[in-house]
Amino acid sequence: MRLLRIDQTLELCESHLTSSEAQGTEIEVLLTRSLLVLICAEFEQEIESIIQERCSSIDDDSVKEFIGSCVDAVFRSVKSSEIAGLLNRFGVNYKEAFKRKADANPQAVTFYNNIVTNRHSVAHADGGNVTFGEVKRFYEEGHIVLDFFRDTLLDNNI
Repeated sequence: MRLLRIDQTLELCESHLTSSEAQGTEIEVLLTRSLLVLICAEFEQEIESIIQERCSSIDDDSVKEFIGSCVDAVFRSVKSSEIAGLLNRFGVNYKEAFKRKADANPQAVTFYNNIVTNRHSVAHADGGNVTFGEVKRFYEEGHIVLDFFRDTLLDNNI
């Protein structure tokens, strides 16, 4: 699942890095760190949006509010293992369906998790050491984990 804000930001950053010849400089490092934070924030928002879509058939606004607050309380990381855990709260069949999709695409899952792991390094440790090109590649191949989540959660046959 490609996310427009991320796609546009990647394009803008790549254009800037190329035109300013800033590859390999501190500017690239700062842009890359900012991108990691942005991508994770967008992933979180997209996951919450998918959950809201799943719950859209519920007529009771109080129940919808409760579900939203529970997601905020229990969902703290967007790593694929945390997504599987969140899906398990809908039922073990959802978790297993997601894991089957993830297991069939290990590189996508690895790249997706690389984004999250490096974002944690930016926020809580040494700042991470990935390049812009690596982050772009991680996103290009890893974003499909969101498709796995969406397809699984919105599948009424599970």
